[in-house]
This record gives sequence, structure tokens and C-alpha cells, in this order.
Amino acid sequence: MREPLDTNVILRFLVEDRDDPTPEFAGVFRFFDALERGEVTALLPSLVLFQSYFVLTSYYEIPASEAAEKLSALLDLRGLEVQERQVLRVCLSILIEQPVDLVDAYLAALCRSRGNTAVYSYDKGLARLGLSLLDVTAD
Repeated sequence: MREPLDTNVILRFLVEDRDDPTPEFAGVFRFFDALERGEVTALLPSLVLFQSYFVLTSYYEIPASEAAEKLSALLDLRGLEVQERQVLRVCLSILIEQPVDLVDAYLAALCRSRGNTAVYSYDKGLARLGLSLLDVTAD
């Protein structure tokens, strides 16, 4: 069983300066290097990835496509167990390519992975991602 990785660890890795890190966070780079080599293992829950994206784009004001690129690179770390890895990979690629909401990108990626072409929603943004909107008020 792998221990989960928290958002603050991901953020420190992505926002600290590798050449001049804050002393209390300097070890985060060695940790992620070990994750990349598979010497250390950890679990990355989808919700933690989503919160990381939110904090990067809101608090740190990193453009959405750049934040998605940074997080996408984490999915390739050998020691990182990622729930829904392929769905998240597609979700992040949508965010890199198009200015859409995180949840819309996730739902589109989830539908693609399951072979769904429709979703119960009022959100026309999902239609722009190629999904049909199902009527929730059908009698």
C-alpha cells in the first residue's frame, strides 16, 4: 500500500526554485527525483491533482495550460501510483489545448474513456467538447 501525496508537496515541487529552494522545502526535489527513478512510491489521488491545479491557477496565477503541463509531467513518474491515470492524462491534455473548466475537461475525458458520448448537464461547455447534453427533465 502506497502512502498518499498531499497537495502541498506537489506545489512545493512545482513552485520552488530548484537552484535556490526555501531551506525547509529543499528535500522535495530529492523526493521527486526518487519518485521518478521508482526508488520511492506514493499515491496521487485525483482530488489532490485537481486541488493542485486549482491552487496553481488561482493563488499562483499560473496560466491554465501551463499548470496542466506541469501536472501532466507528474503522471509519468515511475514511483507514482495514479488513480485514473489515463483519464487524468486526457483531462490535462484538454486543459492544455482548450480554455475550459477543470471539471468539464475531466467529464469529457471520463466519457471518452468509457465510450460515452453524452452527459447529464446544462453546461453548454461540455457540448463544445463534443458531448451531447442529456435532458434531466424528461417525463
